[in-house]
Amino acid sequence: MPEMKEGGVNVTPLIDIVMCLIIFFMLVAKIGVTDGSDKSIDIPASIWGNELKDKGNMLTLNVRQRNTQGEPLVTGLVEGATNGKPIEIQLQQGNRHPLFEVLQKLRKDNDKFGVIIRGEKEMTYQALVPVLTACANAKVKTINLNTSKQK
Repeated sequence: MPEMKEGGVNVTPLIDIVMCLIIFFMLVAKIGVTDGSDKSIDIPASIWGNELKDKGNMLTLNVRQRNTQGEPLVTGLVEGATNGKPIEIQLQQGNRHPLFEVLQKLRKDNDKFGVIIRGEKEMTYQALVPVLTACANAKVKTINLNTSKQK
C-alpha cells in the first residue's frame, strides 16, 4: 500500500500578510489624530526652544486676543469637543472659572499634566496673563509656549 502524506498548512504567506497589516495600521494610526491646535493662528518665531516629542499628557490651548481691553478667546480640545475641533473655554462665567475648572480636573487625574499655549504673534502679554494665572491656580507645573522655528 502506498504511503499517504499528511496535509500541512503553510503559514508563511499568512504571517507575511499579518505583518504587512500591522505595519499599515502603525503608519495610519498617526494620520487623522489632532491635538487641538488651531492652524489659523500665526504663532511667533523663536531661535531657541525644544521640540516636544510626547504630547500625550498635554492640553493645547489656542489663545487669541479679542480686543485691546477684553479677556482673550481660549479654545481647546476638551470634553464636549466633537470632530476634533476645539471648543471655546471661557475664563469666567459669573463667579465660575471654566478654564480653571478644566485645568484642575485634568491636573487632578494626571500628575504629569501640562499645557501648550499657542498664542497669536501680535497678542500682548497682558492678554495672556489670565490664561497663565488659571494654569498657576490649577497647579499646572508644565507650561509650554508654542513657537515656530525662525528662518
